[in-house]
Formats: sequence, C-alpha cells, structure tokens
Amino acid sequence: MNKKEISVSILDCNFDNLEQEISEINNTNCEYIHIDVMDGTFVPSSAFDSDTIKKINLLSKKKLDFHLMVNNPSSYIENCVKQGASIITIHLEENTNINKDIKFIKDLGCKVGLAINPNTSIKEASKFLKDIDILLLMSVFPGRGGQKFINKTYSKIKFANSLINQKKLNVKIEIDGGVDNRVSNKLFDIGANILVSGSYVVKNKNKYHAVSTLKNQ
Repeated sequence: MNKKEISVSILDCNFDNLEQEISEINNTNCEYIHIDVMDGTFVPSSAFDSDTIKKINLLSKKKLDFHLMVNNPSSYIENCVKQGASIITIHLEENTNINKDIKFIKDLGCKVGLAINPNTSIKEASKFLKDIDILLLMSVFPGRGGQKFINKTYSKIKFANSLINQKKLNVKIEIDGGVDNRVSNKLFDIGANILVSGSYVVKNKNKYHAVSTLKNQ
C-alpha cells in the first residue's frame, strides 16, 4: 500500500500569528507544508511575498511543497529553491515553457510537480508524465481556500493512475482543493498519494487530530 502523505496548505493561516500556526503544523504527522505562490494574474489572488516565504522556511520543520500559480514560473523557481523547496509545482495552463521549467527545477535538485485545473484533461498532461515526479490535480478552481471538492476529480484520479501504471512510471498523484476527512479515504483508495488540505486542518483547534483523520489513523 502506498504511503499516505499530507501537505498542509497555509493559505488560510492567521499570518499575524504565523509562528504559532507553523509550530502547530510542525507538531502534526503531516509530511509537507504547502505554499501557494500567486501573482494576482494567473489567479485573482496574491500570495506569498518573499519575506513571508523566508519566515515560513525558518519556522518549518516539514518539507516545503511550493505550488506556483503564476504566469511566469521560471522567475520564481530559483527563489523557491533558496527557501528550502522540496517540491516545486508549475501549472500546465498558460505556460509555453513547460519543458524548460521542468528541466530548471530538476537541475536545481527539487522534485517537479505539474498541476492541472479541473477543466484541463489528463490527456493534455500525459506527454509530460515521464519527466515529472508529481501530477497535481486541482479539485477546486485555484485562487482561494475553503472551496467545495469537485466530484469529477475521482474519475480523473483513476484515469491518471491507470496511465501511470500502464507506462510504469514513478509519478505520485497529489490532490489539492476541498480535501477533508469526508473525501480523504476514498482519494487514497483510488490512487492518490499526497493530499493537500488547508482550511480543514488550519481552522481545526487540534491540527494533529485533523491530519490523523485525513490519513484515517
């Protein structure tokens, strides 16, 4: 059975009390802290500035999982690496330099993720599967936390999983958006490897318990 991994999104954290928030996440059994970098153009929202990312890196005892929701990811990649990135995920949409970005991330020693939005098909991402480590399927439309999980994600996971197995690739499937304990068990059962969960964890008074319930522990 695949290891169940959780990446806690901090988009809905209280940034006036970031030290306490990150400390509580450090004390959970999650594997990653998920950092959404947004430029206000690719998605309407903006997050996070360089100083905040630097602070997160200093406070975190978890691996950092960067998700670049930006129009020009190549200009962000090097800074993510400097700030301790373990995974750097770029979007398929609106990016004409995907192969170049994938190579850049690999050359800098990070795992490469490729994200696709709910209205983008797995087939559009399939030609890049052999070059990436993680396929991130958005289960909400990106840009803000607290959205409801889109159910058609289940069939996309099954299709992605069959493609990965058919091609005998070592690619993990990561799911991002609306993930709570009502959907987590099914997601792991049908082939997801990493679940990104934000508001369900960070708004829970007992973050350790919240992460454990996502892993069904």
